[in-house]
Amino acid sequence: MSKKRKGPNPASTTSPATKSQPVPPIHTPPVTTPKPIVVAEEDRPFELIRFDKRVKWFLGICIGLFILLTLAKINYSSIGMWNTVIPDGSDAKRGIVSGKPKPIRMDEWAILAPFMLSQAHQGFPLENPAIGGEKVALVGYFPINHFISFFRPDYWGFYLFDVDHGFAWRWNFILCFGLISTMLAFMLLTRNQFWLSVLGAFWLVFSPGLAWWSFFLLTSIYSGFGMLVASAYMFFSTRTRTILIAGVLFFWCFSMFALTLYPPYQVPLGYLLLFLLIGYTWRYYNKELIFNKVWLKLGVFAVAFALMGWIFYAYYLDAKSTIDVMSNTVYPGKRSETGGTGFIANWFSEYFAGWLLNDQVFPKSWLNICELSHFITFTPVIAVSLVIYFAHTKKVDPLLAIILGFVLVLLVWIEIGFPAFLAKATLLDVSPTRRTQIPFGIANVVLAILYMSYIHTNKFKVNGSVGALLTVGVVLFMIYAAWLNLEDAQGIYKAHQLFLPTLYFMALNFLLLPVVNFQYKEIAVVGAVALFTLPNLKINPVGKGMAPITENALYQKVRELHLQEPKARWVVLGSQYITYLVTATGANQLSGVKNQPDFKTMHVLDPTAKRDSAYNRYAHAVYNTYIDPVHPDTVIIQSQFEDGYQVALDPCSPKLRKLNVRYIIFDRVPQPVEIRCMKQVAKMGNLEIYRTND
Repeated sequence: MSKKRKGPNPASTTSPATKSQPVPPIHTPPVTTPKPIVVAEEDRPFELIRFDKRVKWFLGICIGLFILLTLAKINYSSIGMWNTVIPDGSDAKRGIVSGKPKPIRMDEWAILAPFMLSQAHQGFPLENPAIGGEKVALVGYFPINHFISFFRPDYWGFYLFDVDHGFAWRWNFILCFGLISTMLAFMLLTRNQFWLSVLGAFWLVFSPGLAWWSFFLLTSIYSGFGMLVASAYMFFSTRTRTILIAGVLFFWCFSMFALTLYPPYQVPLGYLLLFLLIGYTWRYYNKELIFNKVWLKLGVFAVAFALMGWIFYAYYLDAKSTIDVMSNTVYPGKRSETGGTGFIANWFSEYFAGWLLNDQVFPKSWLNICELSHFITFTPVIAVSLVIYFAHTKKVDPLLAIILGFVLVLLVWIEIGFPAFLAKATLLDVSPTRRTQIPFGIANVVLAILYMSYIHTNKFKVNGSVGALLTVGVVLFMIYAAWLNLEDAQGIYKAHQLFLPTLYFMALNFLLLPVVNFQYKEIAVVGAVALFTLPNLKINPVGKGMAPITENALYQKVRELHLQEPKARWVVLGSQYITYLVTATGANQLSGVKNQPDFKTMHVLDPTAKRDSAYNRYAHAVYNTYIDPVHPDTVIIQSQFEDGYQVALDPCSPKLRKLNVRYIIFDRVPQPVEIRCMKQVAKMGNLEIYRTND
């Protein structure tokens, strides 16, 4: 009888006496990271400026450069010209790191820089007869000991540091914060297209129309664009903290913009900012966002405008007499324009000027390299393309349409002009076309950036025949632009020299047409323009400190004598350049540039105001000797230029004694009769300094 085999006891399957059966492996699918969902830019929910890592890096780099370059005393002034204009035997490269100072930038190195030093040496006074009458520094844009300095941040360095660092602060502030505000404004307007905004900011800030004018307009640009960004946040933000911060920024930027007081730029630039805000609000109008916390927004706006009203009123009370004098000057106060005088160069001269012209080579009818410089424009092609987009989509982009309309209105003002009543009603009568062409050029750049943003999110391609027609149109347009410049340049250009620039910009204009499409087309175009703009970095030299002025032997000698008798007045007989340098010492002198007429001084020289039309202006005042034995103490005053007058008088005139003139500089060896009432205190080459006998 056989024994049955028992099965394993279920309770003891893990007994060591029992062989374990292998467990088959469990196969699980590998865990994979889900692919991020890419949302097209146009499909993203509405947002203002996206402060992502790239934006923060850009802001950090700009602010870091501002700090480092300021600490290193780096500036971009042409004050190195003083090494050669009034040489003292020192190194002609003194204070120059790289590049060449530009003689044509005389209003920067010979006027503005000495004005800054004059103000700094005198403790930033409101009244400074050396630079003009009344409270000249309140109306002129200079460092001043007044609450208005809160709205002149580019001058804060003069109060915090010495003059070398203060000068560097100003230059680096306007450049770095000009780039920041422009880039952020473009981020807002292009719906956060980072590289388009960065390259567009570079294109605008370093365009010849700004670089050749020593970036003066950047003070209005960074305040104006800051005001635009703040306004958009006030309209569309829903967070209390953001609205309050935007309100403070709006108040500060609006005050900065308004108190710059240069209407030829302010008026057209103000219109551009207003139309940008209207177009942006129209394009992205959202009732829920705009009316969210509407009472808070209205309250913040009300407080901002109330504060500005108080600020402007307080400023007006202090500056009223000065504003009255300025507004009643023969030049520029009584200037009234109706437009229609055209461009100094032409609308398309920047296609070729950057390749072929410099401050020494330019058509004489274009006056000088500064006056002829403006901005690259693609407006004709953009206008045609927008018509085609409208025909295709049956929609009008309000922001693009408004800015294109504004550009065309300014073009009419420049080329045709307005009736007198319309010029006054629009305030454009205070903006001569020679000045309007700069804000006009800025508007053209802004329009181009807006258009490139538009084509990025609105891909469209015309059919073959229309594309061929548009291509031929671009070719003909560029041939016309080349021919126009060849004619206007009066022989400066040779036909073969225009071939490469024509081809270059023909390609860029072609890419803007809805004929070809490829990824990053708009970045390619604006990048090519930014690349074309690179040489403009060399327009202004790189300097360190103010040594070309402050270490000049004449400056140091006059400064020494001035500190011995700080209340004594000076006059330079002869060279206007000597008098510019004397201004920088802080000495109170009769001669030199007067930002406002100094009637207190001139009424001593001209008691009956017979010649007040000669000196009632912004002017370069040059003094010389005139002695008439038959008519002693005769003073001759005559206007030589729109912005200059000459005074001829006896150096020993009692009128000079009445004005407390004690020191006289001759730019030559004087005749005995000229120095009969004085004694020499210094001789420096051909220059002789005398002090009157008490």
